[in-house]
Amino acid sequence: MGIFLDKPQMELSFLEIVQNILHKKILEFTVEQFCDDGEGEMNWYNVYLITADHKPYVLKKSEVQEISIYQNFLNSNTFKTPIFYGSIEREGSLWILLEYIKGSDLRNFTNEMAYACADSITSIMNAYWQADEKEFQSKKCDNRFERYLKRIEKRSLCLAEEPDLAKAYQMFLERQKTCPRTLCNGDFLQYNAIFCEPYVYVIDWAFAGIMPYSLDIARLIAHGTEERTTFPFYMTDEHRKIYIKEVYKGLIQKPDWEQYLKDIQLSLLNEYIEFIEYELNHPLEERDKVFNYYYSEAKKLVAEILSEQK
Repeated sequence: MGIFLDKPQMELSFLEIVQNILHKKILEFTVEQFCDDGEGEMNWYNVYLITADHKPYVLKKSEVQEISIYQNFLNSNTFKTPIFYGSIEREGSLWILLEYIKGSDLRNFTNEMAYACADSITSIMNAYWQADEKEFQSKKCDNRFERYLKRIEKRSLCLAEEPDLAKAYQMFLERQKTCPRTLCNGDFLQYNAIFCEPYVYVIDWAFAGIMPYSLDIARLIAHGTEERTTFPFYMTDEHRKIYIKEVYKGLIQKPDWEQYLKDIQLSLLNEYIEFIEYELNHPLEERDKVFNYYYSEAKKLVAEILSEQK
């Protein structure tokens, strides 16, 4: 089924929260909770469809980082992101109210989505290319890049018994220190974007920060296959080629084409390693088809990377 709406599982004064953020009294009000069973398990998200006096909004449980990103860096009509109406703290939790974008996510990818995705993320990348990270930190945005470096360096330890993967991953680690950085979503997967034709709106900025530009490019294309029943995301090689080419065309400042492709290639490797890290660290654990898929993709990609070094 994928994403659907259900009765809220949480008891909270949603009406009071929305009225305080909008600074007005609301006469007619309904609330529904976003849920998902697209991966075989039921998930209830702390995200709600609010209808206030016949106008739809999204109310989401959030954190300081995401609030600051929306308020200070995305609150512009030039970006394909939801309008930010405000935030509030209630019962020890932070909540944000956003524009509701009606449309579908990107789990069944199309050429039109590829073009629209490229347009959406390049407009943000161009605005914050090699941005001053101190400015972000001054507005309650933590240094995600430093935390990210520590995380991927720790991830590399899982490859102790995989010399070829380790050698290629070391190339990825080294490039991250010099790769151009910009504002990235940090989790640009198919269910974190809405296709409202002809645009793609990028949502969920909880993991955003100033990061290597290639991460958002690679994450979107790493987890789709042409077998619609194997993984939740459907994407063909043609979709990937369009997206990669259009992002490059849209970037105002950019590396040369070969370096750009190499950056994506290395970031793809990181995506694959992330999804097999646990099993590699726990060799006695059962390895399922998901592990087998990502391990196989990592091995194929590493063979390409290392062959290009010869």
